[in-house]
Amino acid sequence: MPPLTPVNNTFAANSARMFKLALPITVGQLAIVGMSVTDIIIAGRLSTNDLAAVTLGSTVFNLSIMLVIGIILGNGPIIGRLFSAGKIAALRNQFQNCLWLCLPLGLLCSVFIGTGIALLPRLDSPAVITDIATSYLLPMIGSAFLLPYIMAFRTTFESMGQARTAMVFNLAGFIINIPLDYALVMGDWGLPALGGAGCGWATFFVSLFIVSGEALYARRSSTLRAYQLLDAKLPIDSQRIKETLRIGLPIGGAILAEGGFFLLIPLLVAHLGAITVSGHSVAISFDWMMFMVPMGISQAISILVAHEMGLHRPHQAQRICATGLGLTAVIALCQGIFVLFFRHQIAALFSPDLAVQELAAALLVYAAIFRVFDAINIGGNGALRGYKDTRITLLLASIGYWLVGFPLAYSLALTNLWGPALGVEGFWIGIVIALALTASLTSARVYSTARNAVLESSAGVS
Repeated sequence: MPPLTPVNNTFAANSARMFKLALPITVGQLAIVGMSVTDIIIAGRLSTNDLAAVTLGSTVFNLSIMLVIGIILGNGPIIGRLFSAGKIAALRNQFQNCLWLCLPLGLLCSVFIGTGIALLPRLDSPAVITDIATSYLLPMIGSAFLLPYIMAFRTTFESMGQARTAMVFNLAGFIINIPLDYALVMGDWGLPALGGAGCGWATFFVSLFIVSGEALYARRSSTLRAYQLLDAKLPIDSQRIKETLRIGLPIGGAILAEGGFFLLIPLLVAHLGAITVSGHSVAISFDWMMFMVPMGISQAISILVAHEMGLHRPHQAQRICATGLGLTAVIALCQGIFVLFFRHQIAALFSPDLAVQELAAALLVYAAIFRVFDAINIGGNGALRGYKDTRITLLLASIGYWLVGFPLAYSLALTNLWGPALGVEGFWIGIVIALALTASLTSARVYSTARNAVLESSAGVS
């Protein structure tokens, strides 16, 4: 497969390139989020307690995998540059060493999940919710171990122009997950009624299916035959692993900083009751679905910037950044308007409980407001990944979310510092402020990094 090397660099051409790449990435990521949303919807139909428990368990799971996901994302820009430069042997070496790295990272994820299970009883939440959450998380230990391998295949396929391949496997997993979820939760088609725990077992079986399919494709596909991704076994190359960690660790830290900020909220409001936890879950789950669209564009920006830098075309990379950030902002604005008009209908899709619906609809207003800021931030992070300028993302996320956002959100939600405590809505106000600040800082860094790359190229610096 030839590298992506078009010479037309107009706004229209760049937008077309970006959408062509972003569409399958977005669909694939929506399928992944769709699995989690399916868990929440089916658990919510069973009972409010199961909904709250699966939400709590999902929070622990997501917190446990964020660092590792970021580390493996560091594989993408490396593969992208090697692919565009036509360095087949180096690309194969990078991929296989990424797989070597997945083993300790998978074990680390499993340990994190186990630690989360041990800490659940310490949370101020009803025992019935804690018990269901624990039973949900036990099979998720296996899913956590497999996740780095799934991400390694996915980032490699996408960076080699095979985004549709990753999409197909994710979509297949989503389709399989729906009936499997229902059967294991409700006890249908001869399967046991496991309640919320059934969602965890369904996720494990689907994860096993996806990673097996991806490995088979990498070995047997005619389009990848020239690269011999799995045919020729290579020894561990410490330099490749160090390069992946150098780029990926800051990405993982930034994702953990942002995601931890979002996911810590249900833990802090767990004592407010199942309705509050469930209402927050509904709102954040739908927002995660919307988030996947700018996330797909972000990944496309990252891949295209990496390709252009691999071809030593920083001017084109700079234009890719401008196009991508503009598109994410416009799309996110449309998403926000949609949510404002249909927030009540959205809430009703997730839960039959009227109290949960009312709270979720109120929180979706804040989601609509911060959507644009979040899109600009994630698009900017994608651009920085393409430039391999990832260390700054951790610093900016730490400032925006934890130095400013979290203290403000906590004080608004659970203290009387600014007036009467606002409960969970106080956290969402803090989210808006944190994202606005982080998006501004990230945009400034993208401008600086892209400009410096052009200046260095003009000065003859390789």
